[in-house]
Amino acid sequence: MIARRVKLGIATAVTGFLVLAGTTAGFAFWTASNSVSSTVGAATLRITTTNFTSVGYTFGNETLTTTGSVTVTNTTSTASTQNGSVSVTFGPAASASLAGKVTATIWTAAAASDCTAAATVPSGATSAFWSASPVLTASLAKNADVTYCVRSSIASRDSVSVAGGSMTFQPKISATITVGNFTGSASATTTQSTQYIYSTSSADLTHWNWIRPNFTSSYDYCLDVSGAGTASGTIVISYDCKTSGAANQNWKFVASGATGGSYYTIQSRGAAGLRIDDNSSTASGGSITVNTASATPATATNQQWQLQQVSANIYELVNAFSGMCLTSPSGTGQNLGNLTQAPCSGTVYQQFKVSQAFENFACAVSGSNWVWSWNSVSTGPYHVLVSDGTTTSELVTTAATATGATLAFGALSYGNGTYNVSFVDSLDTVVGGGTITATSPSRKNSCSASDFQ
Repeated sequence: MIARRVKLGIATAVTGFLVLAGTTAGFAFWTASNSVSSTVGAATLRITTTNFTSVGYTFGNETLTTTGSVTVTNTTSTASTQNGSVSVTFGPAASASLAGKVTATIWTAAAASDCTAAATVPSGATSAFWSASPVLTASLAKNADVTYCVRSSIASRDSVSVAGGSMTFQPKISATITVGNFTGSASATTTQSTQYIYSTSSADLTHWNWIRPNFTSSYDYCLDVSGAGTASGTIVISYDCKTSGAANQNWKFVASGATGGSYYTIQSRGAAGLRIDDNSSTASGGSITVNTASATPATATNQQWQLQQVSANIYELVNAFSGMCLTSPSGTGQNLGNLTQAPCSGTVYQQFKVSQAFENFACAVSGSNWVWSWNSVSTGPYHVLVSDGTTTSELVTTAATATGATLAFGALSYGNGTYNVSFVDSLDTVVGGGTITATSPSRKNSCSASDFQ
């Protein structure tokens, strides 16, 4: 039997009181410093929430798990020795997509200090998506408490990858204590979100590509196997894009074996047995090299990279082993130095433009035309620019899927001479070059083509 004058509560950062008298009830919230007194014939229930903000977190590609805690205390002020029945619900404050993608694993611990990232989840722990609103119960004597460890985890980057790179929801704890006919409740919320986890993109597995850091609008730098090296351990650098001898700046995406379709290895054209590798490092600033492919297909996660699309034709390259983003150095010199990895932060130094390199690129004179040809394309249409050293004119624009371009002799207004030709793709990057020579008579006209290899 509970005396009519009783105070019950749960400490779980919100404080409140509930007054029950006869057939009427009143509920109000107070700050943590307020005290509330009951009147004769009424019961006042004081409750608080403690430390739930530690469950809040911002997930990134490299951090898909966090561990926090919340402590619930029976703060009843009464002479009664009867235990309070406590029910604690962990759920979202409102419906949200992310709540159905983050798993809450909850277990009791002796103290909040035991709820660390290294803590082992015991058997019998409750595990469910936040959207499922799991409920835990306890029986607490006056002034007794229970601490819950709360580990929130995301199974894979793919499951939370979205255009814009960010999702959010508010986890909520709702605690209720009951003794006889009296109840009290409290709740608290915090925020969990993702950042810089963008929609995954399928890679072109057929063609060689240029991969250019996004920190200059002119895209003057390219990923480069330093010194055109062919040995494992050669560093990958950010270097001026070449117009000859550029096989060490061309790359092909190759389907990987272990992680699934959203990850690829990145193969060097100049040394086809090598793959871009983070060297099994989880350190920010870790050096990026090329190493021998781990298998066929390469199954080592340190050699696997995910293409996450930041915007049109711009991607983050996220390593499967570390979850970190490929990162270009900055600067203005010819050789900017070694690429590294770092937590994804949205910087342009972690964004790359991927554009197809020309393959089997050739030019010949046919009738009264200069005619170029190449393999099938994925980044057309192409713009054919001709320069006399002073003026540059766009003389041909191909169809998006064209495998060649034709320029009539009569379309050239510069007169006799040899002129430079550039091919610019739909991503506004120069991917090919060459020359045309106009003579009299025109039967001596000629041309050349360069895919920069």
